[in-house]
Amino acid sequence: MPIYDMSYRPYRGGLTPHTWRWVTIAKAGLSHYLSRRIFLVFLFIAYIHPIVRGVFIWGTHQIGGASPSDMIDASFFRNTLLVQGLFLLLICIWPGATLISGDLKSNAIQLYLSKPLSRVHYVLGKLAIIAGIGALLLPVPGLLLFLMEVGLSTSTKFITSYFWLPFAILGYSAVVIGGAALVVLAVSAMTRSARYAGLLFFALVFFSQAGAGLLRLITGTHAFIVLSLTALVDQVGAIFFGGEVEYGLHPIASFLMYALVVGISLLVLRWRVKAVEIVT
Repeated sequence: MPIYDMSYRPYRGGLTPHTWRWVTIAKAGLSHYLSRRIFLVFLFIAYIHPIVRGVFIWGTHQIGGASPSDMIDASFFRNTLLVQGLFLLLICIWPGATLISGDLKSNAIQLYLSKPLSRVHYVLGKLAIIAGIGALLLPVPGLLLFLMEVGLSTSTKFITSYFWLPFAILGYSAVVIGGAALVVLAVSAMTRSARYAGLLFFALVFFSQAGAGLLRLITGTHAFIVLSLTALVDQVGAIFFGGEVEYGLHPIASFLMYALVVGISLLVLRWRVKAVEIVT
């Protein structure tokens, strides 16, 4: 009978750099959702609107009359991303609201942080899941439509006038996705119930809009509109793409509000994400 050596055996596999350990969480989360049929159906529905926009771009180059560059402008891409933002809102409700609340319910955070992972790595991994899905909804369709317009154009008028659009699309997407992801993760960290987290996020969006509208009516100051998260997204779009907004552009107030939202979200995540939970 052979006798096997059961003594200590050192690990001989590869080592992941400390800086990139959060990628493991992100890859596992993205592969989980992108492998689900219902989620793929959702992505298909989300791409119907960009496809319709693409057909419109193609039609403007096939039908005579107005110049395509007069109809396909910065506001065209801004409105496209605003509509796609509605699907990002649904992503934040699900699966975004489940990302931390589910770990709180199963005490998986303690398991995560018992590994060579810090709270920063954990939050970055969860944030990257929403950012990865959000990238499929906002910047990818926007850039594809831009490339389609450039490819179909027979002159250089569009590219010379709107060469900055790819940077605006990427910048707008990064600001909106980053802010929304931090808010929903903070909300998700507040409760063990994914259902309550989703409802809380939806209520936050709804009541911020109602409260901002009420303050605007009472004070007569349009700058209070940036207290609405949906109006703040509209303000961000106007800053990156130009154009008008319903209640005027308030860049300083918008910046301060965005910084406040991000700051509060980070504080909540710092408070709630910890290796040991004390129950009283």
